[in-house]
Order: sequence, then structure tokens, then C-alpha cells
Amino acid sequence: MIDVIKETLGRLFYILPSMPDQVQIEITNKCNLDCNMCPRESLGLEHKHMDLDLFKKIVDRLSGARLITLTGWGEPFMHPNIFDMIKICKKKGFKVQLTTNGIFLNDSISKKIINSGIDSISFSIDTLNGNSRFGHENHAAQKNIVTLLESRNGRKPKVTLQSTIQKNGGDEIFNLIQWGSSVGIDRVNLGRLDLRFNEDLPRPSREEEKDILIKANRLGRKRGIEVDCIQYSVGKGIQKEIYKILKYALHRFGKYCLKTYTYVYINLNGDVTPCCGLPMHKIDNIIQGELKDIWNGKEFIEFRKKQTEICGKCDLWNIKYLS
Repeated sequence: MIDVIKETLGRLFYILPSMPDQVQIEITNKCNLDCNMCPRESLGLEHKHMDLDLFKKIVDRLSGARLITLTGWGEPFMHPNIFDMIKICKKKGFKVQLTTNGIFLNDSISKKIINSGIDSISFSIDTLNGNSRFGHENHAAQKNIVTLLESRNGRKPKVTLQSTIQKNGGDEIFNLIQWGSSVGIDRVNLGRLDLRFNEDLPRPSREEEKDILIKANRLGRKRGIEVDCIQYSVGKGIQKEIYKILKYALHRFGKYCLKTYTYVYINLNGDVTPCCGLPMHKIDNIIQGELKDIWNGKEFIEFRKKQTEICGKCDLWNIKYLS
């Protein structure tokens, strides 16, 4: 609770931490799917895996951070060294999480996940009914998720379902929450479609989005499952209520992005960037310097001054959209 209060006050007055709390590492941008809402193909990136030796050098320079996310614009379980990477991070005391589409999971992989000590894993699912308009059919992933839930030791790893809010997609979201609560999912995270690379994506109106979020949170409370969306409410209990009241101030009323406050993204080449949505906006290379120096350096300071201009039309984390 003390940490929540401390971070809340820091965000309200925009007192930056001396180090980013979370580091996201793009270990691969290869993927077995081609989801229409994903901008992977539009980013013009060379599709490859990160070399394991480079990964080791990167992790060696992250002292002071707390959480490492092993996900970029690709499917992490396609990387042949994924479990070695988890082991390296855990050995150094980091908390570790990743996001997957769940298709590569099976009984063997589920056991490896449990034994790896990974702290949390998110599954990207946009439809349970095989409706191609909302995403790829995920019946295989659903089975794999249940297998993992039945195999985990206690409540670890924490399991999240991650889905996008789409036009006329309320029922898909509600079905996801109900299914998740029935099989033991810990959390459902709802995100906004990114229109920067495809303006034709079926994003709902402000009114529809707000209606979906209100009903989704109400359903989550009824079913006993945490439902998060940065534009509406995040967390649980008193933390959730505090966020709902202070969300506009926490975002500095749109001047700064909430995501970049204590987070950096490191791409396949070791380049440190402010966000996964800015993979080509190089601040520095982690192999050339320490993360703390990069975080507090003049290039990052300049980015923060011009954040609204640099981030352009991105409103994935913009609460001003939701009136």
C-alpha cells in the first residue's frame, strides 16, 4: 500500500523515478499469426530472433529495474532460447512476464513454464467463438490455457487474458470475462486498437467504449475477476477506486503518457526506446551505456519535453479520448 501511495504521488507531481521500474525486451519479432490489429508488418522491421549472447549483455546492464517483459512485436515462444532467457532473468532477481497467443503451448511447454518460475503470463485473445472479424480462432489456445491453469503451483504464474475493445465487440469481451472467471484466470486486461498504422480498424465510438468498460467492470466484480483498462480503471480494491478518481491527474491531463513514466523498451539491436510503439525512436544503445545514465540523459529529457509531438496520433494510453 505504501508503494501504491508513493507511486501515485510521484505520478501526480511528475517526479520521475531514478530508474525505470519495467524494461520490455524485444526478444523476437517473428510471429506465427498475422492479426489485423497488429502493426508488426507496418513497422518495416527485419524479422529475426535476438541473439542469446546479446540478451545476456543487456540483462547485465539492467541493475535497478524490477520487472522484465520478454515480449516485442512477435511470439516469444518461437524463440529457441526462451526458457534460457527466463532463467537468466530470474537468476539475477528480476520479476519476469511475457505475452503470448498461446498456440505453441502444450503439456510439455506448460510444465516448463511452471518450473521456470516466471511470475506472470498474458494470453492475447480477442474471440472465443472463432469470429474472424474479431481475431484468429483460439480454441487450441483456450485448451492450452486451461492446461496451464490446472498445472500451476498455487497462484503462480499469474495469468491474464489480454483483449482489444472493438466496434460491436462488447459481447466478445463479456464472454471472455465469464470464461476467464470460470477457469481460474486472475485478470482481464482490455486495450484500445492502434489506429496509427491502420485507420480502418473497427474501433468503437467513445460512447460505446465507455459503455463496454462500465459493463465489463461490473461483470468482473460480479464474477470475482480483476478487469483493467487504463482509460477507465486499473488494479483492485482501494487502488482501483483511487485510480478512477485521479486518472486524469495521473496522466497529467494528457501532457504525458502514463506508460513512459517508469518504462523503457529495448529492441532487437539493444537500442533503448521510450515505448514499444516507438521501436525506431532510438535514445541510446544499452550496450554502450548503463540504463540509469540513459534514463537520466539529455536524449530522454528531450523526449519528455516533446513527448506529445513525437508520439503523434497514438492514443492507446490517452484517457482524454474517453469522456
